[in-house]
Amino acid sequence: MVILGKDEVQDHAYFSMRKAQLDAMHTERLGVFHVSDVIKDCMRYSAYSKIIPKTMTTEDYKSLVMGQIIHSNSMLTKPEYHEMFLAYDFEEEKPLTYEEAKAIPEDDPRQLNILYGSIDDVLEVNGQYVISDKKTTGSLDYFTKKRDKKPSPSHQVQINVYRSLLKKCYDIDSKFGCVIYIPNSISKESRDKIHPMYFKLDDIEDTDKWVKENLATLQHFKLTGELPKRTRNYLCDGFCPYALECFGTYGKE
Repeated sequence: MVILGKDEVQDHAYFSMRKAQLDAMHTERLGVFHVSDVIKDCMRYSAYSKIIPKTMTTEDYKSLVMGQIIHSNSMLTKPEYHEMFLAYDFEEEKPLTYEEAKAIPEDDPRQLNILYGSIDDVLEVNGQYVISDKKTTGSLDYFTKKRDKKPSPSHQVQINVYRSLLKKCYDIDSKFGCVIYIPNSISKESRDKIHPMYFKLDDIEDTDKWVKENLATLQHFKLTGELPKRTRNYLCDGFCPYALECFGTYGKE
């Protein structure tokens, strides 16, 4: 009989659990450009994400793991309105089904014209469609105490792009959005809270204008290798994983 030592067992359990957390984050990601790319305040950030591997600590991916578990186990609407696949070719002005998109090789030039995304849930509330997106956060108090009572600007922008793609891909128009903020940890001193935040969506025409501009910028980068210009914003100070590369090359291009 093999006698197992404490360290051997605990190390195996520890690293197996860490690997399982990483495996839980894996989701299929078709294509080249996604909604998360075009909504960044700086297109150079999105360009760097295509060419520089992004490293993470366990703290970095804590919310991602929690988010993936929640997304996989929380359907808020009819099955056909849950995890809705989005793919739209802005050059040909036509939507693609999942099967059509999957059949296009990643290195096919057509991929540069397609914007991909996925909507968590489209809710039906009193005869109206509401695009809902779940966000895990370690700062729930920030959102519950916000004076303007609105979601994060970047989260609003994301759902506005979803509105455009939902209309183009499914001919469903939604004039309202709701971000559901969920804490990624719960202490004994605080109650478990879920904080939905409603807002009205922008006109599709207004959203499409800047989406096409940002998509064109990223297309130019992929075709020429020329990085987009820097855009100074809140990400620069402590939130951009590519900041050192960006700052270090300033004035050398």
